[in-house]
This record gives sequence, C-alpha cells and structure tokens, in this order.
Amino acid sequence: MTDRSPAGASFPRDDILALLELDPNQAYTPLAQLCAALGLEPAAEERRARGNATLAAGLRALPLDDERGGRPVLCLRSDLVPLWLTGVDAGQVRPEARARLELFQREAASLLWQSFRPQGFGPEDALLPPRHEQSPAEAAYVTAVGIASLARHQMLVERHLSAVRSADDSQQAALNAAHARVDDPQAALLAQTVRRVALTLAERSRRNEYGGVYSGLYRQFGITSYRRMPPARLHEALEWLERWHGDLLGEPEPPPDI
Repeated sequence: MTDRSPAGASFPRDDILALLELDPNQAYTPLAQLCAALGLEPAAEERRARGNATLAAGLRALPLDDERGGRPVLCLRSDLVPLWLTGVDAGQVRPEARARLELFQREAASLLWQSFRPQGFGPEDALLPPRHEQSPAEAAYVTAVGIASLARHQMLVERHLSAVRSADDSQQAALNAAHARVDDPQAALLAQTVRRVALTLAERSRRNEYGGVYSGLYRQFGITSYRRMPPARLHEALEWLERWHGDLLGEPEPPPDI
C-alpha cells in the first residue's frame, strides 16, 4: 500500500504535539509557547481563541515561573490544544511545521468522522483506503473507533436517563421524559436495552460487560453509531439483545410467528 500522507510523513517523527513540547505535568500551556513553536502571531491567536466559546472557556491568566518573577501569561487548558490546532491556518505556520500540522488536521478529521458519523454511512475518510483495500491494522482501527463511538453514545444517553430519574420518582415517566430529551428517541431505546444486557451479564461475571455488548453489536450488525439507526437494523439489534437477555435469565425463546 502506498503512503497516504504527504512527503512520507509518519508517526512519531512528524507528530505535531511533540513539536509543541507540551509538559505532561501542566494542566495549562502558555498560548505564546504554542505560537512560538509554530511561528504564529500570539495576538492574532489570542483573538481567535477568545472568539471561540469552547477555547475561551479554557483560557486563564496564570503566573509563569521565569526570570521575570512569575508574571501572569495567558494559558490554554492542555486538553483543548488539539481543538486549537484544528483551527490553525497551515499556511501561516513555519514551513518545517506545516506538514506536521496538515497531517494532524487530517487525522483529526478522520477521527471525528469515525466517531460522529450516523449509522449507515460508510467509513470512508481522508486517511483510509476503500474498505476492501484496508490493511489489518486499518480495519482494526475502524472497528476500535466504532466501538468507542458506541461507548460514547451510551454514556451520553445514560446521563440523560440518570438526570431524569433523579428528578422523577416514577421510573416509566422518567424514561418517557428521557426519550423526549434525546434528539433521536430510538437511540435511547437501544441504549436502555444495551444497559440491561450489560448489567445482567455483570451480575454473573462481576466485570464491566459493556465492551462485550458493544463488540457484539459491531460484529453482528456492523453498528458503529446510535445516530439515526435505520428501522430494520434497529429492530434486528433489539431482537438480538432481547434474546441474549432472555438467555441470561433462563427464559425460553418465544414461539415463532406462524
């Protein structure tokens, strides 16, 4: 397979985060330090960060221990550095950093698409070849990100369910209210069923069994997202989960429809 990145770019030699020399012991990184590493104008980047609500929430003026005696400098919360990098104009950075930044932005776009794409859309993105040409490592990447996406969706839906239950003593009313608060009610239905199977499994194994349920959904039905599930695929997945749950409880399968 040919190299899909520019100028033979490869990890970790061309890792943009390594170029930035982030300190793993610091929760905040000086914005000027980030700009200096890329050759950017700090004032312009400060305006851009303040104009983005998410980045602005992660800006703080903190004292910097240096020869000037701890003067306050504007810092960006370190977990927001990747988001900040996605908005940097690659044409404005130092030439030696440009290829690294462009590769990072393509990787970020790939990861976001794999994590947020609705069910039914193909896995195609800038970093992956067509499905039939994918190497084992690339196919494993698609699988792993798909399962991680299911875990993320499950987490978000369960937060809605928990929040509503805590405000309402009636479980059924709480579930109905939770469905109304989720933009795709079918996602809440699937999440509830996944949770029921995972918790029943956990009662037997004394382990966290969510991962096994996600893996089963992916292997059996190719499900990588709770978003906009096609009705037929949703019905198949729910039936499969209910049969699994019934088997765990020792319930006989219902007679076939005649």
